[in-house]
Amino acid sequence: MVRKKNRRKIVRGGKSYVWYILEVETLFLHIISEDKTLILTIPLNAPKPYVVSKGRVFQGSKRSGCWERYYLPFVLPKAITPKTVADIIDWAERGEDAVKTQYGGEVLF
Repeated sequence: MVRKKNRRKIVRGGKSYVWYILEVETLFLHIISEDKTLILTIPLNAPKPYVVSKGRVFQGSKRSGCWERYYLPFVLPKAITPKTVADIIDWAERGEDAVKTQYGGEVLF
């Protein structure tokens, strides 16, 4: 179960998620599925937008749960809206085009 106090709820494809923005030196968007299979953290002030996947599933594939970084294939708007969060969830759950990167920006193939 994911804590929901002071967090927004969104449902995509019949699955529930919570999302919130937290400031720790910079702003981070956090998106977590209720069953915790999808856990995403996105720094909102990064020069190249990327997502850190910390869950057990990403783009339909099982993952280790270790931090993995992927470039976002779209630009984040200045104001995060439920539509933005829905687009990120759809890409993270059903997309196939994730490009893996390392901390610091080096692309992995």
